[in-house]
Amino acid sequence: MIADVHPDGPLDTLHTTVRVAIQAVRGRHATGYPTKVAHLTLGYAAEECDSGQVQRKLRNGVRPGHAPMRVDAVHLVDVTANAAAKTITWDHVATIPLGAGR
Repeated sequence: MIADVHPDGPLDTLHTTVRVAIQAVRGRHATGYPTKVAHLTLGYAAEECDSGQVQRKLRNGVRPGHAPMRVDAVHLVDVTANAAAKTITWDHVATIPLGAGR
């Protein structure tokens, strides 16, 4: 389940800047994962399921289009998806703090 980020321009700019920096240090192929529309992933499922209950609670508790989001750091992770095992793992590589003096 995902929630769109709006406005997505600042997050897209941050994403592009981080990818360029990683490529400058680790090479062009270090960011091989294809980029998509900026979003916030709220959950994953390995089987078919109904996300209606979670979506209703989210919609009734927070108006996603009006919920502020502040990014204080970028976490560099190495993501591995194993379709056969139905798993996704994240290995933390580094944390890049943002906003000097905060």
